[in-house]
Amino acid sequence: MVGVAKDENPTWYELIKAFKDITGEGIILNTSFNLAGKPFVETPQEALRDFALKKFNAIYIQG
Repeated sequence: MVGVAKDENPTWYELIKAFKDITGEGIILNTSFNLAGKPFVETPQEALRDFALKKFNAIYIQG
């Protein structure tokens, strides 16, 4: 099993830690993002639009 080391990637480490603290699950899956029948999200604006349409619980956009 491969983990995220705090000293190698502190942003992702802290995100996964916070997620685990809230949910009890220590994993985040990075996958393609699109709604059924729609093309893949390619911009932050498209991500926010689809996020609002589907009423997801959270979204993280790395800058």
